[in-house]
Amino acid sequence: MSSNQTGVVEALDNAPVLGLVEGIVALRKQAAQVHAAEVRLLAGAGQLAASRSSRLRSDSREREMHLRSIAAELALAVRASDRTVQRQINDAVVLADDFTPVLEALEAGRIFVGHARVIVDAGTPIQYPEARIAFATEAVSRAENLSPSRLRPAVEALAERFQPRTVTERHRDARADRAVTVTDRADGMGELTYVGPATLVHGIYDRLTQQARAVRNAAAQPGASFGPAAVAASTDTAPTGGAGAETSDCTPELTPDPRTIDQLRADIFADMLLTSAPQDDPTIAADPSLGFGGLGAIRAIVHVTVPALSLAGLSDDPAELVGRAPIDIDTARSLAGRASGWDRVLSDPVTGGILAVDRYTPSADLKRFLRARDEHCRFPGCRQPVHRCDIDHGQDWALGGTTCAHNLHHLCRRHHTLKHATPWQVRNLGGGVLEWTRGPDPSSWTR
Repeated sequence: MSSNQTGVVEALDNAPVLGLVEGIVALRKQAAQVHAAEVRLLAGAGQLAASRSSRLRSDSREREMHLRSIAAELALAVRASDRTVQRQINDAVVLADDFTPVLEALEAGRIFVGHARVIVDAGTPIQYPEARIAFATEAVSRAENLSPSRLRPAVEALAERFQPRTVTERHRDARADRAVTVTDRADGMGELTYVGPATLVHGIYDRLTQQARAVRNAAAQPGASFGPAAVAASTDTAPTGGAGAETSDCTPELTPDPRTIDQLRADIFADMLLTSAPQDDPTIAADPSLGFGGLGAIRAIVHVTVPALSLAGLSDDPAELVGRAPIDIDTARSLAGRASGWDRVLSDPVTGGILAVDRYTPSADLKRFLRARDEHCRFPGCRQPVHRCDIDHGQDWALGGTTCAHNLHHLCRRHHTLKHATPWQVRNLGGGVLEWTRGPDPSSWTR
């Protein structure tokens, strides 16, 4: 085949690819423009809440109620968590006000959503609005020719030029944001995230790694008290027959711990956090009446709902870590059968109604019933588990409300405050069904 023929074939083969590329690029630009339009609307919601709050002369908590109320209404309309929507509103206000060039570039389709996130992440530590605008302008020009992954180190270095303070000074402030958060994952798994000083984070990881390697090495040594080596040793010394039976002088082949280093790190991490006590325990010195243990005596509390047939071994339907995520039935059976201090809740596999509730440590009957019935915060879309919620009177006690199951429900602190500080109202329709309304607005949601 001649070179001319080869060129024709390549051109013909490449034509569909070029069409696909053009189509994808057009859709990415449209997605960027749609994202920018949503940011404008969310920023408008934030500005509306701010204008209403500006008329108040009270504390910041009351001023925030307008934003919470708007976020709750938007969340119900789009079937999302109001906490998520409020965070999106706050992020949109920052993007629209402090990173205007980024939003304008999105609207023009010059950059994509991934570029915008990288620029905002890198520019957020910049304190002054004027510096943020200047940073965003230069960052956008770089983003037009780079992928988000290559853009990140470039804009992080650029952001340092706009910082009026040193890294040491900023680190002192950043330490205030240290936190531990939980994210639910699929298949009964979860993710625990620790944010703290980099030296501590890498120190924790290094110590876990060293301990994991020590466990792997020790488990394969003769005389080990755990792991495959311990099993091999016990097999080697066990008698094989009657009184005259001989024992083998051959040492069985020892195998290392079958867990990977990542699995060992995770197991050691969970074991230490769930069973040990911190070295610095101010509770013992502050209150001697706590006795031995202090912080180390505190045990984790979770609530698990288990279908009755699954608990009996007649079904493999999953259990639920109440308010969070499904968990495997083997774990649920183990917890229900032997762990004191856990709530054990049996539910009907067909109707979902409560068949029985049992708790090993005593608790008031009414509270126990409410925990079994509600499982989580009763505001629509909220999944905060009941042990993090308040028990709220639907009709205020001061206004004649009774303390009974028909008038009680669980609300997390956020939605408990929302109910009392904004026009949102709740009414019990019977059978544990609640109706939520926002003041004179006829719209309502049942939960």
